[in-house]
Amino acid sequence: MTFPNVLLVSEFRAKAPSLIKEVAERRGRRVFVGANRRPEAVLMSVTADVPPAVRQALLDTFFSYAVEDTFRLDMWRDGTLTHVGDGFGGVFAWLWRVDQTEAMEHFARYARLLRDHDKAPKVLSLEEILVALQFAADLTDDEYSAIRDRAHAELAGRFHDDNQEQDR
Repeated sequence: MTFPNVLLVSEFRAKAPSLIKEVAERRGRRVFVGANRRPEAVLMSVTADVPPAVRQALLDTFFSYAVEDTFRLDMWRDGTLTHVGDGFGGVFAWLWRVDQTEAMEHFARYARLLRDHDKAPKVLSLEEILVALQFAADLTDDEYSAIRDRAHAELAGRFHDDNQEQDR
């Protein structure tokens, strides 16, 4: 993504009052600020944010689509999920950094839809989905460890080991 007209911090400070007025009047206007003209921050109107109901609908639709993608793009090898998809990984990593509780809610829904899908070749373990996530998301080791720990703490009771039978 390219960012036109990135202001230096000193330029932003000098123009801040007029820039605030400008973004308030022009809903889609964004002002990028950063050292050496590399974007590090953005000023935008509070009305430019995605409304909560729209955000929820977008994320719900995306994660449902991501489940279908795992089958359409054949992300399975020998009945094992090997990858959740780069799109899923990117969106999940972003959501984890923005709101970890919301990220886990969507992960739980994604895992349930995946597990219950009529094309799922076998019963999925939570660990299998987490390993497949690791290869798709641009996460630090600490972030991935935190996700694993939280998933095991919050979702483990919803999954069975691969050796156990599960009614489908």
